[in-house]
Amino acid sequence: MSLPFVLLSVFLVLFFFWLFPLFFRGIPWQPTDMRRVRRMLEMSRIRPGEVLYDLGCGDGRILLCAAREYGACAVGVELNPWLFLLAWFRVFLSGFRSRVRVVFGNIFSVDLSRADVITLFLFEHVNEALKEKFLRELRDGTRIVSYVWTFRGWTPKEVDRDLRLFLYVKGESEPKGSGTV
Repeated sequence: MSLPFVLLSVFLVLFFFWLFPLFFRGIPWQPTDMRRVRRMLEMSRIRPGEVLYDLGCGDGRILLCAAREYGACAVGVELNPWLFLLAWFRVFLSGFRSRVRVVFGNIFSVDLSRADVITLFLFEHVNEALKEKFLRELRDGTRIVSYVWTFRGWTPKEVDRDLRLFLYVKGESEPKGSGTV
């Protein structure tokens, strides 16, 4: 067997059994432009020392911007191994390793209880699946900024219609009197 054939075979196995299913789980990578990244962080009113979690952090651009421009500590969660490596490499080279961490894993299995701010750009059905986790793990006052997709039944505290950004605040955005939504 030739080396190119083996490499192609490994690539195809990885693509069809590991990467291809990611597209059907609702979390394909589509980078958020820096204008929206900055606006998301501005809407969240993140302050120095606060902890931001970016769910599905892609290449880590939100993490690095939060640390560099706002003095925040940031944790990115990424399931795609290639994007995890890209984000990790960018953080490694950035000089912000003491304030930014990238976790390889599923967003549903990461403890979010330390979060002051959550950023995400996921499909609506993934947002819906995250609602119970947010209600269970987040403290009141935690800010959640979603790009494009909303949380059905929750009222955004702030909306940027031009950039399609929605700010939710735990304890204020979900319907009153309901333990789960």
